[in-house]
Amino acid sequence: MWKRATTLTLTLVLALSFALPVWAQDNAEPIARAVDFLLSVQNEDGGFPNGFAPESDLSTTADATLALAAAGVDFGQVFADAPSPLDYLAEQLTTETEISVGQVAKIVNALVAAGVDPTDFADQDLVTYLLGAQAEDGTFGSGPFDHCLTLIALENAAADVPAEAVSAALDAQNEDGGWAFMAETPSDTNTTALCVQALAAFDAEDAISAALGYLAAIQNEDGGWPYQNPSDYGTDSDANSTALVAQALIAVGAEEMASAPLAWLLGMQQESGAFAFQAAYADDNILATVAVIPALAGLPLNAWMPMAEEAEATP
Repeated sequence: MWKRATTLTLTLVLALSFALPVWAQDNAEPIARAVDFLLSVQNEDGGFPNGFAPESDLSTTADATLALAAAGVDFGQVFADAPSPLDYLAEQLTTETEISVGQVAKIVNALVAAGVDPTDFADQDLVTYLLGAQAEDGTFGSGPFDHCLTLIALENAAADVPAEAVSAALDAQNEDGGWAFMAETPSDTNTTALCVQALAAFDAEDAISAALGYLAAIQNEDGGWPYQNPSDYGTDSDANSTALVAQALIAVGAEEMASAPLAWLLGMQQESGAFAFQAAYADDNILATVAVIPALAGLPLNAWMPMAEEAEATP
């Protein structure tokens, strides 16, 4: 699909120059190059691999769909003569493969971003499914990461977010201001960034302020973030974590704080248009590329939440 992809660059650059927020329009060309790369690695079934195996991966495809939508890709035009990632997602939902709550939330976010109704996709109502997956304690999924991702999906889909779900997110915050992937484990930047975005529409200023304090305390001098600090696996900045944190900063109106991490992310782009995961591993990384595109476009994960439906309730 490389031939088809490379023809998109000029069109996307021109479109993004008008579609992006004013402060992010300088990123139009890097975003278009990243889109070219993504389309070049798309599989024939419409899905995208995660870089660890050649087969299409559901979570990666959902994230790639959202990234392409954030870049302003016209799905009807670009995939007119080939399977689209939406086709792959629909196929996965109709198989007997078990799909987690977090994966369904990712699909909902992707569908809303692509302009598709998540209440009527592949003959399923994914929003009702998510609401029905809430546990008695108010949580969704297997931990704070899944929970906050689901809150964002419900917000994007203009669903009524249960007050107890917001309370559960607040209760899961650690003493250091961050959130952890799983309850009662050390905070990490990725889950914290998701929960900040999930709570941005609610009266949660104290929680968000504490989270920003946690993030500021472990930001690296290069402007980026690691997954965790301290960590047994190193604390070098990585593109995925940095992109998620940048999106969280944008979600709460802290665009100036996002400028340094976005500049670092631009430095991770390779000649192919892909982004590297870390400076020490300067090679094409599909997951990093998928993560960086929305951040460079200035669009947090809750960017598609209908503004008129923003929640004002306090838990």
